[in-house]
Amino acid sequence: MNILRNSLAVVAASALLGLTAACSGGQTAVCEEATKAFTDYSSKAAGAAGDIKGLNAATSDLAAQLKELSGKADGDLKVTLTGLADSWGSFKIDLSDPAAATKLAESGQKAIQATQQLASACS
Repeated sequence: MNILRNSLAVVAASALLGLTAACSGGQTAVCEEATKAFTDYSSKAAGAAGDIKGLNAATSDLAAQLKELSGKADGDLKVTLTGLADSWGSFKIDLSDPAAATKLAESGQKAIQATQQLASACS
């Protein structure tokens, strides 16, 4: 469980660092809200130590926030936020699933790619 939680925290922290460095341009407010969403998620994920339901709820909340932000954005930023919302929305920890670690790695990779696109869209 700690590996899963730590992996999610690393992905979220990577996203946060990319966004912090990249928020500029015409849609700064949306980028700042996305940064806040990732900051909040990192705090919630850290606070959900040993609580799979809490971690899944925090991940679901992040996906919902990103989806909402995509409605406020235009162009590449909108597409990127939608991709992030889909990536985080499709992730759920299920310890009874023997492929959980593989799914985590795939979701983490997708999230990293999407956050790189988000950083680019916000620059």
